[in-house]
Amino acid sequence: MFQQNHTMHGHSPLNHLRPSMKRAAFEVALKEKKHIAEGTVAFIFEKPNGFHFLAGQHVRMTLIHPPETDSEGNSRFFSLANSPQEKDLVIAMRMRDTAFKRVLGRMPIGDKVRIQTLLKSPHGSFALHDNASKPAVFLIGGIGIVPAFSMIKDALERKLPHPLFLFYSNRRLEDAPFLDELEILAKQHPSFTLIATLTEPEKEALSWEGETGHIDHSMIKRYVDDLTSPIYYIAGLPHMASAMKTVLTDSGISEDNIRAEEFSGFIMGQDGPVGRHDMTHSNRKRMGPLLLVAMVLLIVIMVSLHAVGAISLFKTGFGAFSLNNPIFYVPMGGLVVVAILFKFRHVSGFLHRKGK
Repeated sequence: MFQQNHTMHGHSPLNHLRPSMKRAAFEVALKEKKHIAEGTVAFIFEKPNGFHFLAGQHVRMTLIHPPETDSEGNSRFFSLANSPQEKDLVIAMRMRDTAFKRVLGRMPIGDKVRIQTLLKSPHGSFALHDNASKPAVFLIGGIGIVPAFSMIKDALERKLPHPLFLFYSNRRLEDAPFLDELEILAKQHPSFTLIATLTEPEKEALSWEGETGHIDHSMIKRYVDDLTSPIYYIAGLPHMASAMKTVLTDSGISEDNIRAEEFSGFIMGQDGPVGRHDMTHSNRKRMGPLLLVAMVLLIVIMVSLHAVGAISLFKTGFGAFSLNNPIFYVPMGGLVVVAILFKFRHVSGFLHRKGK
């Protein structure tokens, strides 16, 4: 199966933060803001002593006494764009008109936020694999570059022997965060191959000589000799991530070699971030017993009503007929089935809405 994370920038990843997992919290000061692409800002925070993380790992950021808030709350989950060796913490996001991002966008230099991270990354997280004989191939769209950028920098800084390939898709150059830095890294490190592609090159003021169009089988094949050997890392919006999974599976890639992180809406649980898939699964586990109890109570009520009705009609003879004639139970059973289906659809709809 895919190892899949779900995130959103103002985002949230999919890994469970179970109560048993040890966490560390820090209050960190804002040092700088940078516009790194159209509608995209990098926020640079001080890195406190004792702060450790794995490249590709996420953190939870919480605003401290924000001047405004909304229904989405004061916390978000973000992947870090910096490598663990760098001196600052860097969070990059597409700016939307939400209370959280308005507050962060207006935050004065020196003000603090609360950062929470796991002391040990959970198994299956979005982090570089250990087997250096397997190349790492990143299939990235837009702001999905954040965890990949951290992982690539970390691998190069530690001089890991993994061959690295980054297929980086954006509509235009103006939409591509960190592209300049990635081009420099590719020139400096032979083990890292950058393949940038634009899906709307006709909108560029200058001519574009790189790849164009969406990432597909033929594009990957031009740069990666053996498609079945690498571990693939996918990050981007849900439709992009889904398309990349289809490209890979149609190319004969084992699902065990695919890691995916979708940048989409997330729900924050009391103990930490839970992805759309996992929150739905968790809700089903909680709602399952309640649904069973509801069905049992419904059947008891229907039987009780039938018994009361039968007793009241027994003197007329119709009650005796109904109790002894199985045909009478057909409409009664139909009512029970309709009620159960209604209940099931209601719960399913609730789970679907909660998962968005």
